[in-house]
Amino acid sequence: MNVPIAGGRREWIWFIATGVLFAALLYLADLGEFLAALVRTDPSHFAVAFVVGFSSLLLWAWVWHRFFRHMGMTPTPSRTVALFLTGHFLNSITPLGQFGGEPIMAYVVSDSLETDYEKALAAVVSADILNAAPFFTFTLGGLAYLVVVGSVSGFLRTIGAISVLLLLVGGVLAYLLWSEDETLGGTAVDAVHAIEARVDRAEGLFRSLRDRIVRVEGHFQTAGRDPSFLAATAVVSHLAILAQIVSLYFVFLSLGIEPDLVSLYFIVNLSVVATISPTPGGSGTYEVVFSGLVTLFYPVGLATAVTAAVLFRLTTYWPGLLAGYLSLFAVKGRSADDGPDLRD
Repeated sequence: MNVPIAGGRREWIWFIATGVLFAALLYLADLGEFLAALVRTDPSHFAVAFVVGFSSLLLWAWVWHRFFRHMGMTPTPSRTVALFLTGHFLNSITPLGQFGGEPIMAYVVSDSLETDYEKALAAVVSADILNAAPFFTFTLGGLAYLVVVGSVSGFLRTIGAISVLLLLVGGVLAYLLWSEDETLGGTAVDAVHAIEARVDRAEGLFRSLRDRIVRVEGHFQTAGRDPSFLAATAVVSHLAILAQIVSLYFVFLSLGIEPDLVSLYFIVNLSVVATISPTPGGSGTYEVVFSGLVTLFYPVGLATAVTAAVLFRLTTYWPGLLAGYLSLFAVKGRSADDGPDLRD
């Protein structure tokens, strides 16, 4: 199996941009103070943070597994974890932060599980929609709490507006993808008809494209057909965010900071907005925003805030990249092993 990943000049520019952001952040925080804060970290609290933080990746993998089984695929849990971690790695080396790698990952899933590409694409995109939703539902829930207690600042109002917009866009997209009224598929087919009428050639190509759109639409309808399944699966994805909040709680304890659950709640959920950036995996921008939020909620210096950001990523994100890189080779090896035996 060859994974179709392009590594052009534009991609390298964003990797360089990530490095520049990290360098600037460490310069502003004072590298010496940052290293001193790292040395002072309590290893026992950080170990707990690591275990709990990594469990969030496994919970997101379980969401993938539920969609795979729901749509008639039968991977083992261990294979699903390997596929998810591979997707985590691939998503993190593409632009648009945590998004944009689904078409590539669908190719990997279809090859590994020997299913058609359209079904794999519907499963991966549907699972990622549910895995992303809790960041915004939790943010809106937290803002609603602050409205009740009367402490919503102008900054949080702006964040709330952005969260409402993103949740609305995502909700409409999910509805159009999963509903059976064929609005999205019909619009896409009409667009293909219009292009074909202008081109007036390659009839077979356009017919194949229309057939593929219809198949993709059918698989998305299967993914979203059972509301009780979606609700139960959404609970799992929300547990993943709770695991990240608990992980940050122990990260703060490891740094000698007395954690406050309300502020942890907002730091974890608000910082995800920074992953919607063109840097690989949102790296660089995420740490900048995370550090800023820590200094907003806690009376600590920038060096301590940057240390918290780095430690948190070491519990919830970067280990998944290493595991995903290794899983990529495992998935490729399994695909080769499961291929047809051409020997007589």
